[in-house]
Amino acid sequence: MTDIAHQLAISTSTVIRKLNDFHFEYDFSRLPKIMSWDEYAFTKGKMSFIAQDFDNLNIITVLEGRTQAVIRNHFLRYDRAVRCQVKIITMDMFSPYYDLAKQLRFQISRLRLKQSPRLFHSRMLKSCWIAFTLYNILAVL
Repeated sequence: MTDIAHQLAISTSTVIRKLNDFHFEYDFSRLPKIMSWDEYAFTKGKMSFIAQDFDNLNIITVLEGRTQAVIRNHFLRYDRAVRCQVKIITMDMFSPYYDLAKQLRFQISRLRLKQSPRLFHSRMLKSCWIAFTLYNILAVL
């Protein structure tokens, strides 16, 4: 948060206040054909879930938890026909994600499990998240 505040020349409390005011507007009528699932440390000691469109790097959702119940409840808002449009999900070796994808009846033709070091993927997600956050903060200011 301090990095964002420093880059925008505003206080950290303003960044936190704007982030707390921000809410995603979900479009439950479509999902991308290729989706990426991952977790990241949003707050110290707590992991969050992020799903994004693999092709154009648009963030689909950021959920406060990474438990199966939280993720399942979110994706059950989509019709089954919409979920069936997803053909590929990329994810790391966190096994509950794979089980959850099967439970949600995603018609996955290929599943790519990431076994390589997470550094590159983590940096890519972090840069997308920071760019997304900066864009939304600037839009609100």
